[in-house]
Amino acid sequence: MDYLALSIILSVIGIAFGLFMVLRPALIIQMHIKSTEKSNWRLEPISMEKELRNTKISGINLAAVCILAITYIKLCL
Repeated sequence: MDYLALSIILSVIGIAFGLFMVLRPALIIQMHIKSTEKSNWRLEPISMEKELRNTKISGINLAAVCILAITYIKLCL
């Protein structure tokens, strides 16, 4: 597989994950809490409102960067 196809596939996965972060931020936060508990760490957000907002913003940013990457690949390469 060439690198062009691999980068497009990874960008599409990134867009899907970014949209998942926007649509289901509470699930993402719970997954993160569970993963840190497996390594013997306790993680609790101080403000769940801020954590949900920041997770949504991160998802939007991830999707936007992946869309820009696909656009760059299609236009410049």
